[in-house]
Amino acid sequence: MLLQEKSFKNINNWSKKMIRIDVSKIKNWELIREKHSEWYYKKIFPQIGIAIEKIEKEYQDNESNQKVTYENLDIVKKYIDLLKKIKSEGKKFVIKENLFFDYKIDEINFLSKIMKKEKKKKSILEEMFLLFKINKKYLPHKLFSYDEFPNHTGEWNRHKLLSLMEIEVCPYCQRNYISSFEENDDKRTTADLDHFYPKSLYPFLALSLYNFIPSCQICNSRFKGTKDTYNSVYPYEESFDDLGAKFKTSKEIIYEILGEKDSEFFVNINYGNLKDEDNKKVQNSVSNLGLDKVYKKSHNQYIKDLLDNIEKYPEKYLEGCVEIFDEYYKDDIKKEIVIKYFIDIIKEPYRKRIENGEPLAKLTKDIFDEFKIKI
Repeated sequence: MLLQEKSFKNINNWSKKMIRIDVSKIKNWELIREKHSEWYYKKIFPQIGIAIEKIEKEYQDNESNQKVTYENLDIVKKYIDLLKKIKSEGKKFVIKENLFFDYKIDEINFLSKIMKKEKKKKSILEEMFLLFKINKKYLPHKLFSYDEFPNHTGEWNRHKLLSLMEIEVCPYCQRNYISSFEENDDKRTTADLDHFYPKSLYPFLALSLYNFIPSCQICNSRFKGTKDTYNSVYPYEESFDDLGAKFKTSKEIIYEILGEKDSEFFVNINYGNLKDEDNKKVQNSVSNLGLDKVYKKSHNQYIKDLLDNIEKYPEKYLEGCVEIFDEYYKDDIKKEIVIKYFIDIIKEPYRKRIENGEPLAKLTKDIFDEFKIKI
């Protein structure tokens, strides 16, 4: 096998963006921000001021109620404070990069705890609304209802947003295409619009642009679902590559390489050497998205073919190609040049896969990296 020193000059510059949504590369991002904030300001924002007024009134009326405890009052007060922060942002709230304002982790956990909805069970905040006799339409999952954001009707909707983002591969798994298409002169897409921070835990972020992740249905519905992703790899800020996590084959692959026997090798996601904070984020993401399961053996044939094409072809097929050019075949220097040329041709599809961020781009790059194959 040709184990050459790796060379990823241009590819490394791009690959750090793998599984990361780099908004500076989305040409329509400012248009998306403008349209989404305008839609929110017209459709949702007016209700927030009304909600604050109504909830504060009931809060004041219940301050002397003996059935209401200090803890009850504190829960409602915390929600009022959150709504005031949101209102102060105006139309910019839904396009804020800092989704959690200046809240500390314990405050975020508290908000998540009181808003958490589980199937038919009422949240703690819902129970407070009943106690205080506050209209339930001012609850966060009603006030910021994702159902208000149309799927494919109206001037601004989910499919238009996804189409303008022009993200073609799922940022979570980088295995599946999420393509856009037109139907009856209307923009559509095969992508799901996932909420990185789930609506059931963080309902006030249900309409926030930086909480929207275009994803494949497998990642969104089969694996991630409503799992809490607070301490996970957040695609708008970082990627597995940024943190140093890599795909790596198990030692059994050596039998495949040597052609001695079929092996039951598998693919690991290697992040054990990362610092504790990053290790935990990658571990949570791998678990939430089932990446360890879908990559373990699903792409073994792809890896076998990749190594065979690049490392075994030169010894058999490529030398035969050189024989066609008889004058070059007799000259060892020229022969080597032609063989190198054909090797580059074989590598080109893999190089393009990495450069273009096509499905399995990170896996491909990491396999090249592991075996020190020059690309």
